[in-house]
Amino acid sequence: MDNVNANVCSLDGAGMPLNIDRSPVSGNNSDMFLYDDSSMSDGSLYASDQENHSTPRKRSECRRLHKRRSRCPQQQIQQRQAANLRERRRMQSINDAFEGLRAHIPTLPYEKRLSKVDTLKLAIGYISFLGELVRTDRNSSDTMLTGVSNSHNKEEQKKVIVRARQIFDATGIPTVEVDMVTELGLFRVGVPSTDTKKIAESVQLRDNNPSEYFGMGVSSAVKNINTIIAPELIKQNLEVTMQKEIDQFMIALDGTENKSRLGSNAIMAVSLVIAKAGAAKKGVPLYRHISDMAGVTSIILPVPHLVVLTGGILASNGLPFQEYIIMPTGASSFAEAMRIGTEIYLYVKNIIKTKYAVECTYVSNSGGFAIPLESHRDALLFLTDAIKQCGFVGKAEIAINASASDLFKDGAYDLEFKNPNSNPQEYMSSDKLAEVYLDNMKEFPVCSVEDAFDYDDWAAWSTLSGRTQSQIFGNDLTQTNLRRVGLAVEKKAGNAIALRINQAGTLTEVIEAFKLLKSNGFGVVVCDRWGDTDDLFLADLVVGLSAGQVKCGAPARGEHIGKYNQILRIEEELGALSKYAGKNYRVQV
Repeated sequence: MDNVNANVCSLDGAGMPLNIDRSPVSGNNSDMFLYDDSSMSDGSLYASDQENHSTPRKRSECRRLHKRRSRCPQQQIQQRQAANLRERRRMQSINDAFEGLRAHIPTLPYEKRLSKVDTLKLAIGYISFLGELVRTDRNSSDTMLTGVSNSHNKEEQKKVIVRARQIFDATGIPTVEVDMVTELGLFRVGVPSTDTKKIAESVQLRDNNPSEYFGMGVSSAVKNINTIIAPELIKQNLEVTMQKEIDQFMIALDGTENKSRLGSNAIMAVSLVIAKAGAAKKGVPLYRHISDMAGVTSIILPVPHLVVLTGGILASNGLPFQEYIIMPTGASSFAEAMRIGTEIYLYVKNIIKTKYAVECTYVSNSGGFAIPLESHRDALLFLTDAIKQCGFVGKAEIAINASASDLFKDGAYDLEFKNPNSNPQEYMSSDKLAEVYLDNMKEFPVCSVEDAFDYDDWAAWSTLSGRTQSQIFGNDLTQTNLRRVGLAVEKKAGNAIALRINQAGTLTEVIEAFKLLKSNGFGVVVCDRWGDTDDLFLADLVVGLSAGQVKCGAPARGEHIGKYNQILRIEEELGALSKYAGKNYRVQV
């Protein structure tokens, strides 16, 4: 890496020292040695250290005699002292560099049988990336950004580098990813996207160029980060721990109610990467940082909503409702909950393979199976039997995602909406549909109904919520919009609300919605999106908020499993302090 002493990334003078002499000299009595660093062919910062048994090159005899003749003993002593000082500094720099990388690159494969230098060589890709960022920063202000807090005090110099790019979500739709480099390392976030905009969501900026990605590209959102958001944000000289102030600044910078100028995908990507950098700045896990911001004092692990069957607009079968879900409410830990859910899921898969064609085991975007069932009741019977056959009666319950807005026609609900010749005389009123849900709760282990009615059928939501203690869960109802969340609280429409990070636009808005819901006794379900990425932020979010419920689809497909696995890691980290929401998933805090 070129000119590394001038390119230390730091936020407040605590930068990681990387000024390492590439050809240190060591003194040993009267013999002078030079370490052979030729193995570092790429010019890496990290040469040999005491753990790396490089063969020293001994100075020639005549050269040593010449040195002895030409210098007095006092000069030789000073030379050896200077060489020893350089060696100590070099070793300290190697140790500091190693510990810094070890703390912020969890996959750095250091083992006792490897020296620290060999381990640092394995991280050369990361080092090269930082060097490339700094070099690009010098040459192109459009893609790389640098901020300095106080040009008169070099010891307090801050350097932050931000870079955005276009990547792809799990459905092949372009979305935004942001890298942020501080003195603590590289932080990266890829935000979920969606190909359909709901009425109250913040607006994701698309290129609308039909010749590329059918108009779904996000290069304009990426450009807004690189040329507008990051330069203006860095000028504000805000610490990465000041999440609320940073989010408020970006909202004001956009200047629209729905973030349509800069794009909610651009703003949210920066908001989330700031949170990751803020957690590192505080020296705590991301979920702890989120807990602090949300005022949560007790960490509780969520009950997962594991999709098993799909219908509605996701399948061509006869099921009117979109998803049929397993909730392991009777488990004692998140790990046991995942065992219960995955065993039921795999049992269902084997039954489908035996009873139907192998094609029926292929899964939708949510990971559910679209088997050829003809009625809503058939699906509930099928899942109830699966729970019984797996031996989890009392430990697993059923949740329904009705997605009733898809059924809503002319003020009523058409459960035969897939049939183009459905009879309008058979459409259900909201009262009649509510009776269907209540009957399901009595006959089957149904504990939750999501999007039971159309998102503007407020009276139906309020009426059903007053008739049952089971969870009536609004997702499309509020769309993580603070105004609609407040309206749901006021009208008592449902008793639980979904939070989706890409609908709000900033992390601060998600946290404000959470606080509003919890202060009014509502349950909270943190949900992913069909257009999600492999980023794991959502897992830390649901744990940090102690929301009690997480919905990331089936225990299948990497974008789902990665988040569930991250919660498993957090549970292991918490150890005896871990608590699972279980039956108390709605009012756990």
